[in-house]
Amino acid sequence: MRNLNRWATGLMVAMLLWSLGVSAKELVVQGNTGHYNLNDRIEYLLDGDRSLEQVLAQGEWQEKYDDSVLNLGFTGQAVWLRTNLHIQEPLPHQWYLVIPYPLLEHVELFVLRDGRLPVVYRTSRQEAERWREQAHSYQVALSLPRDLSGPVTLVLRAQSATSLQVPVELWREDHLLHRFSRASLYWGTYFGVLCALVIYNLFLFLSIRDSAYGYYVLYIISVGLLTLCISGVGSAWLWAGEPLLTRYALPISTGLVSLFALMFARSFLKWQEISSRWDLSMKVAAGLAGVLIVYTWIDPVHGAFLAGLLGTIVIILLIAVGIAGLKAGVAIARYFVLAWTTFAIGAALYLMSVFNLLPVNIITNHAMQVGSAAEVLLLSFALAHRIKDERARKLAALRRQQMAEHQVRDLEMRSLELAMHDSTTKMPNASLLNQRLQAQMNLEKRVALTLVHYPQVKEIASSMGHRLAEEMFCQLVKKLNQTLNGLSGAICLEQTPPAFIAIPEFGSVAFLIDVNELEGALEPFVEQVVGHHEVSVRSVRLPVFMNLHCGVAVAPEHGDSTEILYQHASAARDRSESSKDPVQFYNDEISDFARRRLDLLTALPPAIEAGEMELYLQPQMGSDGRELVGAEMLLRWQSPRFGPVPTWELIEIAESAGLMDLLSRHVVALAWKTMQNLRARELDITCSINLSVQNLTNSRFVPYALAGIREHGIPTNRVIFEVTETSMMHNMDAVIGSLLLIADSGCRIALDDFGTGYSSLAYLSRLPIHELKIDRCFISQMCTSRNDLGIVQNTLKLARTLNLEAVAEGVEDSATMELLSQLGCHRLQGYLFAKPMPVEEFLEWAPAQKNRAL
Repeated sequence: MRNLNRWATGLMVAMLLWSLGVSAKELVVQGNTGHYNLNDRIEYLLDGDRSLEQVLAQGEWQEKYDDSVLNLGFTGQAVWLRTNLHIQEPLPHQWYLVIPYPLLEHVELFVLRDGRLPVVYRTSRQEAERWREQAHSYQVALSLPRDLSGPVTLVLRAQSATSLQVPVELWREDHLLHRFSRASLYWGTYFGVLCALVIYNLFLFLSIRDSAYGYYVLYIISVGLLTLCISGVGSAWLWAGEPLLTRYALPISTGLVSLFALMFARSFLKWQEISSRWDLSMKVAAGLAGVLIVYTWIDPVHGAFLAGLLGTIVIILLIAVGIAGLKAGVAIARYFVLAWTTFAIGAALYLMSVFNLLPVNIITNHAMQVGSAAEVLLLSFALAHRIKDERARKLAALRRQQMAEHQVRDLEMRSLELAMHDSTTKMPNASLLNQRLQAQMNLEKRVALTLVHYPQVKEIASSMGHRLAEEMFCQLVKKLNQTLNGLSGAICLEQTPPAFIAIPEFGSVAFLIDVNELEGALEPFVEQVVGHHEVSVRSVRLPVFMNLHCGVAVAPEHGDSTEILYQHASAARDRSESSKDPVQFYNDEISDFARRRLDLLTALPPAIEAGEMELYLQPQMGSDGRELVGAEMLLRWQSPRFGPVPTWELIEIAESAGLMDLLSRHVVALAWKTMQNLRARELDITCSINLSVQNLTNSRFVPYALAGIREHGIPTNRVIFEVTETSMMHNMDAVIGSLLLIADSGCRIALDDFGTGYSSLAYLSRLPIHELKIDRCFISQMCTSRNDLGIVQNTLKLARTLNLEAVAEGVEDSATMELLSQLGCHRLQGYLFAKPMPVEEFLEWAPAQKNRAL
C-alpha cells in the first residue's frame, strides 16, 4: 500500500513537471521598459469548470504564435491563459497585468513562482475594484506584487456574457497612467461633443416643439450609454466595482439606440406622409426593440446577442429608408443616408471583430465610437439643414400669402374704387357723395345739395345710341366740373383730380355748396352753375343745348340727415320737371310730400290687417336663360286710397315708424304660404326674401322666421334671405349674429345690390354669404360700357374665388344674357324673362316656361 502511494505521488509530480515544461516562451521583464504585449506568449485552454490544480495538470494547452488578440466570440465558458515571466531583480515600479477589453465580467489572476503550486498571489477584477487597487484605466488592470523576482508564471481565468476577447498586456504604472490621461482626453472630447449636441437639440426641441429633436436627444443619450459600456468609461467612473451591471446596460442601450433611431427617422423624414409601407416597417422594428429591452431584464446574456442582430437589421433598414427618401425627393435624406452609412461601417467593423470575423485591433476596437461620432454630427447637420428648409418654406409660404393678400387688397381697392365712381364719367357716384355730405353735416355746416337731371341724355341714348349719349354726358360733366372748380363755395368731393360733381345715375349729376362760403345769394349761384351748357355731337357736327331739371335742398333747414335731404332735393327736382322751372328750391308746397308720408304711415297698420299687401314673384333663370331655378318675392301695396305705393317708400315708412317688425312678420307669413303653393304645383325652386337692417338687428325676428319655415315643412335649402351691403354697416355684432343663425339653419344668404354700397369687401370673408347679386346698374350697361363690363367680370371672379354663386339683376336683352352665360354667371333675373307678377299669374306662367325649356 505504501508503494502504491509513492507511485501515485511520483506520477502527479511528473505530470506537473511535464505541464510546466511545455509552457509558453518565457518573457524577461526589465524595469526600464514600460510596456509588454503578451498576446504571442500565452497558452490558453477553454475549460472554465475546472479548478486551478486541474487546469495546470491538463496537457491540452493551445499555444499562440502571433500577436493577435485572443477572440473566442460569443461563448458561455471561461478561458484559462498562462504565460511565463522572468524577473531578474525586484522591480522598482508598480506593474499591472492589463486586459484592454472592458466587457469581461469575471477575471482572476494567479501568480506562481517557478510555475509551482501553491499560489503566491491571487487577485480578481472585483477585488481590485473593491479595494481600489486597480490603476486608473478604462480596461481591466490587475496589480502584480512588487517583490516578484525570478521565474514567474501568470495564470488568468476570464469569462464574459458577451463576446469573449482576452488581450493581455503588461504595463508599468507610470506608462499606464500616461495612457489613461490620453484616453481621458479622447473620451472627454467625445462625450463633450455628445453633451453639446444634447443641449443644443434639447433647446431646439423646447423652442419649436418638434418631436424629431426630442427623439434625436434621446438617441444621442442612448448612443452615449452604449459607448460607456463598450469603452469601459462607465466601468471606470459610473459603476466601478459592478462589472455585472454592464451585462444589462449593454443590450438595453443597444435596444434604446435602435428604438430612438427608428422614432427619429419617422419624425425626421415624415414617412407617415410619404409611404405607409416604410412607416409600418419602422413601427414593427421599433416594437421589436421595445420587446428586446424588456426581454433583456430577464435574460441579458442572450439579450446581448439579439441586440447585436437587431441593431444590424435596424441599420440596414434605416439606410434603405434614407435611400427611399432620396428617391421620393426628400433633399435632407442625403445627410441621413451618409450618417447611417458611416455608423453602419463603424458598427460593422466592431461587430465583425466581436463575432471573430475580423482581427481585434485599434481600428475595430474604436470603429463604433468613430462611426457614432461622425453619425451624430452628420445628423446634426441634417437637422440644421431641415431648419433652413423649413424656414425657407415658411418664408415662401409667407410671400405667397402676402402676394395673395396684396391681390385681394388690390381687387378690393379696385372694386371699391369702381363702387365709389361712375363707370362712364369716372366721377364720384352717389355713395361717395353721401359720405361727403354726411361729413359736412357732422360739422354743422349749412350745405346745399343740388340734384340736376338732363332728360335729353336718355332720349339721345334711345334714339342715337348709348355710346353717343355717354360722350355727350361726359362733355357736360367735364364742363360743369370746370365751372365749379373756379367758384368759391363749391365743395370738392375728391382732391385728385379735383372733382366737384357726383353721378347718382346716368343722366343726372349732383354737387354740394357751402352756403356760408358764398359771396351772394344761393339761388343765383345755382342758376349760374347749372345754366344751359352747350355740348357737341360729332356725328351731326352741331352744338346741342341741354335742358335740365334741378332741385336744391339745404341742411339743416330741409333735413337733418343725408336721406331726408336727398329726398327733399329729389322732390324739388321732380317739382322742377312738372313746373318746367329749371331750378327749384325745396319749400312748404313741396312739403306736401311729407304730409302724404304721414297719411301713409297712419294707413299702414290697417292695410296690413286688411290684407292689402301681396307678394309678386320675379323669376330667376339658370345660366343659359332657359331653366326656371328660382324667384324673388317682392312686396306690393295696392292701396284703395293712395293707389300703388312704391315699395321703397313703403319700407322707408315702416322703418322710420317702427313698424318694420309688424310688416316683415306679415311678409314672411305670406312667403311660407306661397312656397307651400309652389311645392304643391311641383315647382321645386328657390325663393328669395329681402330683409332690412331692422330685421337683422331685431333678435326676435330671425328665430320667428326660421320657426315658420319648420312649421310649414319647407326645405331650408330652398329659402334665400337677401341683405344689402349697407344693412351690414349698422350694428355689426347683431347683424353677424342673425346671419350666422340663418346660415346654421341651412338657409342661404344673398348679398343684394353688390357693388353699389360702401361696405368693405373684407366682410365677404367674415360673413356666411352664399350668393352675390350684381346690381342692375352694372348689368344694363355691360354690353356697351367697358367699365361696367370690367366690374361684372371682376365680381364674377371674386364670387368664384370665394366659392359663391352670382345672380345678375336687370337682364333686359339677349346680348346681355349670352355675355353673362359666357362669363359663368349662375343665375339671371330681369325683364327679358318676365316682370314681377302676382302669385297666381306666376303659377300659370311657370309650367309654360318649364315646357318651353324642355
